[in-house]
Amino acid sequence: MNILRPIQKAFYGDDSRWFLGTVINSHPPAGLEGRVKIRIHGVHNPNTDQIAERDLPWAQVLIPSTEGGSSGIGRSPQLVTGAFVFGVFLDGVSSQTPMIIGSLPHTEMPSDVQSGRVVDQSNKFKYNTGRLQNVVSEPLSNDLTELDYSVSLRRRQALKFFIDNGYSVMHSAALTASIQAASVFQTYDEDDRSIVGIANWKYDSKRFNDLVTFSQNFQPNSDWKRFSIQLQFVLFELNNRFGLAQTKLLATNNLRDACKMVNKYYLKSSNDSYIIARLVYNEVTNG
Repeated sequence: MNILRPIQKAFYGDDSRWFLGTVINSHPPAGLEGRVKIRIHGVHNPNTDQIAERDLPWAQVLIPSTEGGSSGIGRSPQLVTGAFVFGVFLDGVSSQTPMIIGSLPHTEMPSDVQSGRVVDQSNKFKYNTGRLQNVVSEPLSNDLTELDYSVSLRRRQALKFFIDNGYSVMHSAALTASIQAASVFQTYDEDDRSIVGIANWKYDSKRFNDLVTFSQNFQPNSDWKRFSIQLQFVLFELNNRFGLAQTKLLATNNLRDACKMVNKYYLKSSNDSYIIARLVYNEVTNG
């Protein structure tokens, strides 16, 4: 006598779910080659305070049947950070195993910071106890008082700033560590005005004058010495005049090379920030 058994529909049937998402990391660790990390719209809160990058899934990517598809034979997916993708969950309603079927062309509009149409973002900065979790809002420390600022506090603030503006944890750690190695996050020094700011701008140079002009978009707190303004000017430079530095940085897939690209193409520094970057990266990702 034949006994009819229900079909197991976890990977078969009508319970499939589709999704739209954004690629936030296209450099998978060893063992996950060919995958990309995604933030799925409607599932993962875009706020990094709610869902940190380390908690997001590495999605498999469908490749054409003209490729080998086994043992690394054939081409790998070419999706880059920021790609807008469409896919399905292989495990249906459990929705834990995403697979990307393709990408959708899209054009990104420049942010207010990138375009120069900026407003004071100080109230959006949040301090953190160590891993960008359980964030507690606090007012910014007095940026015009350099005697008692906290290096560790500014390091966490800078790291979160870059992550919130679309950089991966690895690339954010490289930027943050390189800035610390170059300036210890000091925005100005009354006793030495030859080089000023967190990115070592030369006093009275075009870059410094651009910083001053950029800061005037912030009302009423338009002083270029403010740490929050200098952070946003770093982002502005990376998206404009120093676009090559950003391209070189985003092309790296390990922390050491990321630090080298920042120091070579942006800060023009010989400082080895890799040790600091490893501490920052491990603090966020639990090593």
